[in-house]
Amino acid sequence: MTEAKTSKNWRSGLNVADCNRYMLENEIHCDVSFRVGKEEKLVGAHKYVLASRSPVFDAMLYGDLAEAKEIKIPDIEPSAFHVLLRFLYCGDVDVTEDTVIGALYGADKYDADELKKAAQSYLDQNITTETVCTILEPAKLFNFENLKEKCMDFIEQNCESVFQTPSALGLMKETLSEIVSSDKLNIEELEIYHFLIKWAENQCEKKHIEKSDENTRKEIGDIIYQVRFHSLTLEIFAKDVCKRQILTPEEMIYLQQIIVGNLPEGKTEFNLGVRGYTCKTFTVFRGSGPRNGWDYTGTEDSLEFTVNRKVKLHGFMMWGGMSVPYTYTVEGKLLENSIVSDLPSQTFHSSDFQFGVKFRNPVVLYPKKRYRVWVKLQGPTSWYGQNYKQTVNEQGVRIDFYTHNGNNNGTTESSGQFPGFILSL
Repeated sequence: MTEAKTSKNWRSGLNVADCNRYMLENEIHCDVSFRVGKEEKLVGAHKYVLASRSPVFDAMLYGDLAEAKEIKIPDIEPSAFHVLLRFLYCGDVDVTEDTVIGALYGADKYDADELKKAAQSYLDQNITTETVCTILEPAKLFNFENLKEKCMDFIEQNCESVFQTPSALGLMKETLSEIVSSDKLNIEELEIYHFLIKWAENQCEKKHIEKSDENTRKEIGDIIYQVRFHSLTLEIFAKDVCKRQILTPEEMIYLQQIIVGNLPEGKTEFNLGVRGYTCKTFTVFRGSGPRNGWDYTGTEDSLEFTVNRKVKLHGFMMWGGMSVPYTYTVEGKLLENSIVSDLPSQTFHSSDFQFGVKFRNPVVLYPKKRYRVWVKLQGPTSWYGQNYKQTVNEQGVRIDFYTHNGNNNGTTESSGQFPGFILSL
């Protein structure tokens, strides 16, 4: 025996909690043993303590169906089981990132409510990009609705970053389906599609099967129908989605018809809704007061620009009519070599100096690329701006503007239309 176990003076000066802790840690007079975790580590304990603190242990150790002196607990790892025992013995709550999930499971299994609350609180305060997926799963398992809601809110706002973490690849299929089904995801549809493929290929690796397109689709299953393919441009859909056989030929043809506006009759399994995440937008103004006398002769106003960082373009501001109220019909495009996004023809009625024109979905802009926006207006003479800044900065985003050497209706880097751009980070 160790000196700690044979000493007659160890009780001196210790309260009940400290005595219990000392007896647990030094396994003094233990009368029950547990084989814990996959490795079946032997852990000694005391029946009377466990039974007095947990009705589940009471039934297990003293009930009509009392178990043997050595009890196997394969579903909790030793470190987490030790957290549970310390709580039952002396009220200690000492969860860490490595033990909190196991401790939560143990607390739920053995009816230790205070430890369960403490573990939930720990998880609630430690939701990050790296941890949110591993927290969401137990939140669903133990029906912690508030914690689940916080995790979902975090994922919806930071989906792009979350999908880049290793823990996202470990999501259960049901959980992943719930995430992708959300109408509030702040991420491009193409990135959702790419992540589903990455997740499915990871599942193939785990199952030791070939990462073929056929097997990848089988792993994705019905989740594929929650990708809003109809929000992609035809060019992106053809170049990116159609290069693999994740979708069937019939599904590709059907979605291409949807994208070009030919809505087939009958029901469809594909979700044709629009994600409505309300992220915080801000407007970058080029800086100018209004001047009068901007006419429209059927030629589009056009302007080129670059950005210094990845940012989302939601739309832009246009100068309103000089006589109020006014009505304009607006159509437009955002281009980068080819069309990036279309603005469907819209009619605006307003009395403001400026009005906002928005895309159906925000468009991700990247540095080192030169974009061109053009808008064709039909309506009365409008205000316009002069002495614009060629470079503007707002919230860490720098935009440089350039005159388009083509049809531009007179809009340049220093005057004309496009007084502001509506962005989000």
